[in-house]
Amino acid sequence: MPTTSVDIPSVLYQYIETEVEEGQYKSKAEAIRSMIRKEMERKHNVDERLSEETLQQIRQARKQDDEGDIRELIKDYV
Repeated sequence: MPTTSVDIPSVLYQYIETEVEEGQYKSKAEAIRSMIRKEMERKHNVDERLSEETLQQIRQARKQDDEGDIRELIKDYV
């Protein structure tokens, strides 16, 4: 799985840490991946650009565990 490093404001970092500490996610990486998946779904639901099949794939990706791989889902958007 590809990796990346980004600088984020401390308020965002603290938010992610809090989500993990409260048990919403197993790790910061899982939290970030989940948030990206949710944003993808929100954006595409609002814009109505994706087929129902693609939306189903995004929903399925959201169910995947910490090691979920969404590369196939986003290949047309990166």
